[in-house]
Amino acid sequence: MFKTSILKKLIIISDFSISLSELKKRYSFLKSKNLFKNKIVFSINANKKKINYKYKEGIFKNRNNSILLCIRGKKLIIKNSIFEYKIKIFIDKDFPQLDLLNIIDDLIIIKLIQSEFLPIHSSGFSIKKKSKLFASFGGIGKTRIILEAIKFYNKCKIFDEWCLIKNNTLLPFKQEVLLMDYDILSNKNFFNRLDFYRAKISSLTPFKKINEILRILRVSLPYKYMIFKNINSFNIKQILFITQKKKAKTKFIAVKKSFFARQILENFKHEKKQLFKLVLLNNSIDRFNKKISLIKIYNNLLIRLLKKCKFRNFIIDKNKKNFKTLFLKILQND
Repeated sequence: MFKTSILKKLIIISDFSISLSELKKRYSFLKSKNLFKNKIVFSINANKKKINYKYKEGIFKNRNNSILLCIRGKKLIIKNSIFEYKIKIFIDKDFPQLDLLNIIDDLIIIKLIQSEFLPIHSSGFSIKKKSKLFASFGGIGKTRIILEAIKFYNKCKIFDEWCLIKNNTLLPFKQEVLLMDYDILSNKNFFNRLDFYRAKISSLTPFKKINEILRILRVSLPYKYMIFKNINSFNIKQILFITQKKKAKTKFIAVKKSFFARQILENFKHEKKQLFKLVLLNNSIDRFNKKISLIKIYNNLLIRLLKKCKFRNFIIDKNKKNFKTLFLKILQND
């Protein structure tokens, strides 16, 4: 048997070797935190019996009244409720590794929400008692804004991509930031000359497969993980939801609490589509006696947070993004 601790009181036990280093990296900042009251175990076992009937790609209710995930002809079965403390998983040994990690990732997020931690897809910084969290859908430039924060004040605290919030305290998920080639090209001082030129080659290579080959050969650099000493926890003072429009004037807009919460929830559902498919399917299976409305729990945690924080929408121009200016406007707005 193989046993791996991902977080305190959350372990994965399997009857064959699984590489979980990438999953541990996703939660590297949280590994020493006490997040759970009860011990949580994900038990993963290889399927001993071959399943002969065929399903299309996706997540389904299995004939044995369990959850079945089928990817490229390989199967993963969750035998019991995803809301229990011990979850039993059976998989084909050659089930795609990344898809397995993503399923486990979804299950971990579910356990965190059950423990009343609020995960938000966002970035943020804390500078001299000004603590800002800004959420948005992907591609708006959250990472570029926190890089501007570091350049403005090198002792600031930052996080990127995901955080957990409980009692106004923000905890980053991981100890590193994923930077794309355009982030590297826009922040030359953070990188050596070789990384800069490799990122330049990546930006000029339009085909993903060719770019990936060049990355393996260390010719291009489409992305790089960087550890910043600034990544740390802090208390939240203000939450912004950033939206972009064509030819929009940059401005802050006051909105109702219910509307603001709905934006955050929709963003979370967009980022975690598979998670919500698991939850809906789990709640539809009669023998899974512990059924939970995860959306209701998430929304209640969010409303509780918004009662203690200031919040606004932040509208920016889609085609004219000066990230230094955007950062300064976020910093100055209270």
